[in-house]
Amino acid sequence: MAHSTPIELNKAQQENLSLLKIYTSYRVLLSLALLLTFVLAVNTPLVGGLKPVLFIYTVSIYCLLNMVNLAIVLPKKTSFGNQFLFANFFTDVVAILFLADATGGIISGLGIFLVITVAAASIILTGQLATLIAAIASLAVIADTYRLVTQQHLDMTSLLPAGLMGFALFIISFFIQNLAQRIRKAQTYADQQQATVTQLEQLNQLIVQRMRTGIMLSNQQGEIKIHNDAAKELLLEENISDLSGDLLTRFTQWQQQPHFQTPAFRITATGPELQASFSRLTEAQDSDSLIFIEDNRRMTQRAQQIKLASLGRLTASIAHEIRNPLGAISHASQLLSESEKLSAADLRLSEIIQNHCSRMNKIIENIMLLSRRHAPRPEKKELGAWLTQYIKEYQSMADTEPHIQLILDSKNLYTTIDISQLQQVLVNLFDNGLRYSQQKTGKASLTLKVYITKPSELVILDIIDDGDGVDREREEKLFEPFFTTEATGTGLGLYLSRELCEANQARLDYTRTSAGKSCFRISFSHPDRRLEPDNLTTNNNE
Repeated sequence: MAHSTPIELNKAQQENLSLLKIYTSYRVLLSLALLLTFVLAVNTPLVGGLKPVLFIYTVSIYCLLNMVNLAIVLPKKTSFGNQFLFANFFTDVVAILFLADATGGIISGLGIFLVITVAAASIILTGQLATLIAAIASLAVIADTYRLVTQQHLDMTSLLPAGLMGFALFIISFFIQNLAQRIRKAQTYADQQQATVTQLEQLNQLIVQRMRTGIMLSNQQGEIKIHNDAAKELLLEENISDLSGDLLTRFTQWQQQPHFQTPAFRITATGPELQASFSRLTEAQDSDSLIFIEDNRRMTQRAQQIKLASLGRLTASIAHEIRNPLGAISHASQLLSESEKLSAADLRLSEIIQNHCSRMNKIIENIMLLSRRHAPRPEKKELGAWLTQYIKEYQSMADTEPHIQLILDSKNLYTTIDISQLQQVLVNLFDNGLRYSQQKTGKASLTLKVYITKPSELVILDIIDDGDGVDREREEKLFEPFFTTEATGTGLGLYLSRELCEANQARLDYTRTSAGKSCFRISFSHPDRRLEPDNLTTNNNE
């Protein structure tokens, strides 16, 4: 048998206290009614006719006790002890018995009030005390009836209804006790179920709020009823009242074609790629709909892992099938260029062969560097302090110290990323930016801006140079592999940089500032976001 908790006991005691207040009020009304019935009788009294003096004294004292008791019980906030409760029910039995005796005993009908007393005692009291009240009432009825028979106020036939009354009191007591016990168990079980449901509801609400997936509940018109914090963060809105823009378009498309797979979209040009999915809350056509907003960066990260695993196997083949013949061609070209019989034109052709062999070897090395990249080992860093130190190290390693300006929007700009991979990205972006600034202005300079976007609270790093920038028609191909705007470039630097960013759930984009300057923007993920471990292995053999 399960034990009741202290909270359950307190609740049961409070319920008993409420019942006691109701029962005490009933006692006051009963005693007042009997007193008025006796006092207002003109000729033949309805009650107290056999022994008027006993009746008036008994009902007066009983009424006074009940009023005092009511004054004690009503303001009470805590439950009474069993002794107090037993004394009250015992007083009721004695008082009703005296009142019935003064009116004529069992034939007066006042004994019926003992049924109410026994029933109340069976609910408020428990176990043996409730049964004891029923036993006292039963014996008292039979004993009083027998005394009235011996005094010739009643005949012998009155003993049968007295016995039946006593038996009925026992039956009522046992029945009410059993019923009350069942009700208490049912109430306890209901309370436990309610507590479980409440806990599950709180747990579900906590899970929904903590989920990185945005969840919204919308009606058919696109008005949002409920949403979690992730939805606000992904949609870059403080308060979401209705659907708008690309999300509303996809919601409308889904309503018209429920099996239609909606394409991904972005809230801003450089924001994360989002994927929306929809589901009806019920099967009814006019029911509300659930909208799920996923950040594709995690799926992109996993796709990159699969792609890099395949690329690792490919580069192993490239290393064996291309690099060795390429080395032989380069070596033969070098030997040929050392020949004294070659003309100037042939020497030039030999030089072209060596240059292109060198370029092909660099492309292979970049591809192999991409495939050999280790799984991200993220760590949480304060970006402002780290960048300050990194810029000093970069400047100290450069041939001519470049001018790099760092502008921090605020302190405590945290991000979670693999620092070694971030360094690879920044080296490539710094080298490109300084080179183009040098070509345009004659001065190698960069401007770095670090700030937080609202309301997503995500850290952004802008790397701004003074170069001419990329033509509008070429921007879409900027991060494609082997795309380059220079004759000597491999076209893998920016591709590799974006791959490294996406592996860390960040994003690298090209944009222009309000002043029209060329800008590469790194949008970092939330600093508390956990990066997926790279469980895929790549083939590093050459």
